[in-house]
Amino acid sequence: MEVKLAIGVVILFSLLLLFYGAYYLVNPDLRGEEILTKRGIPYPTVIAHRGASIKAPESTAEAYLKARDMGVDYLEADLQRTKDGKIVVFHDQTLERTSNVEEVFPERKEDKLGSFTYDELKRLDFGSWFDERYEGLEIITLEELIEIAQGGQYTPGLILETKDSEKYPGIEEEVVAILEEEGWMESDEKKEFAKTIFFSFSEKSLQKFKELAPQVPRLLLVTDNMISRSSWRKWLKRADGLADGLGTKGFMSWPWYIAQAHEQGLFVFPYTINELWQIKLLAYFQSSGYITDRPDLVLSFLDSISEIPILNDE
Repeated sequence: MEVKLAIGVVILFSLLLLFYGAYYLVNPDLRGEEILTKRGIPYPTVIAHRGASIKAPESTAEAYLKARDMGVDYLEADLQRTKDGKIVVFHDQTLERTSNVEEVFPERKEDKLGSFTYDELKRLDFGSWFDERYEGLEIITLEELIEIAQGGQYTPGLILETKDSEKYPGIEEEVVAILEEEGWMESDEKKEFAKTIFFSFSEKSLQKFKELAPQVPRLLLVTDNMISRSSWRKWLKRADGLADGLGTKGFMSWPWYIAQAHEQGLFVFPYTINELWQIKLLAYFQSSGYITDRPDLVLSFLDSISEIPILNDE
């Protein structure tokens, strides 16, 4: 009797899940554009992950220049701090994957980026690992990334991640100070375009950004490799009052989860979306945007360049 009851409960639950999921597969929630518009973020948002990193070495000037000139909405960058206090754009904790550190500093090849001074990092080649054509590319600073963003025909915004923020106490204050000094934090009262979005896996880091610059949208990156309905609700609860959106791995971005996020006033940016079938599927699911290594592919699919306001007067 108990076995039959358990089977009946499982069947009933499965039917409810099927019906609920099927409803949103047929009727994806359409509130994403409205949510983004209120925050001054273009819809759908095209975000160049570490630049056009399928075309040029990730996180280098070349990758960001290519993405900017394609007409993306945002350049995504991971920020870390050197031993002597420079904020630089780099993803990994160590340097060996994307530089020649083993040749220049063989005894330090596995050392963390934060143990190197800025001048030491400038001695490294961050391009040859990708292609010999890019030999000699240097690491770039946040200031240089801002200069790239505002130096072309299009002026994309910046999506900035504090990478391993717990290892760099006070990095949030330093990032905001640089943005203010470079004129990148000037208020846009009409909220026509959010020039900056902060995002992080760290809730503490996002909380600091909220305190320092509450007007700047924030994105909480989701770390789960598997998402259930209950765990998704927990992420929504964690984002409540802290973030304006969630960054999810592509396979988590089912339309019923997107609908729940929209219900709470949150947008959803999946990462890292590099295949045409993914782009098409997420477009149907009403994803708010795409974090991608291949912004050219996304822009081609959207059949137009992004409508980015020209922020410089030149």
